[in-house]
Amino acid sequence: MNYKIINKDTYYRKGVFRHFSEDCKCSTSMTARVDVTELVNYSRQNSTKFYINFLYILSKVLNSRDDYKMGYMWQTNDLICYDSINPTQYVFHDDTETCTPVYTTYNEDYNIFYKSSLEDVERIPFLCADYQLGKISRRKWTACYAR
Repeated sequence: MNYKIINKDTYYRKGVFRHFSEDCKCSTSMTARVDVTELVNYSRQNSTKFYINFLYILSKVLNSRDDYKMGYMWQTNDLICYDSINPTQYVFHDDTETCTPVYTTYNEDYNIFYKSSLEDVERIPFLCADYQLGKISRRKWTACYAR
């Protein structure tokens, strides 16, 4: 991933960054209820995969502002801004009850993104066999994208 280093002395939110990196050293996460009814209907009407459509919307939002693409390199004390944020899908394998991460490069054009995501998922089906875990019988506890 490409990124640029942000000058912390001239960064417009330097006070906020300093507070949360020095005073309280915290991280953030977010959980929200989102009504996806329209997206489900769109996916059905267009015979497209809901999960890829959802990833496109999330990726588009994350790539819409530099503030959403920022990171902190603690090893070098650098504040950085990535050129883009790329999504990862997880394909669940019923036979081994494991997941394989599938990486897709974000593209602002929906059709290109959708096609690339679909191709990336379709290229992965047998990677799990490399783990040689064999079939195991237990409850499915991993939440992954099922093909």
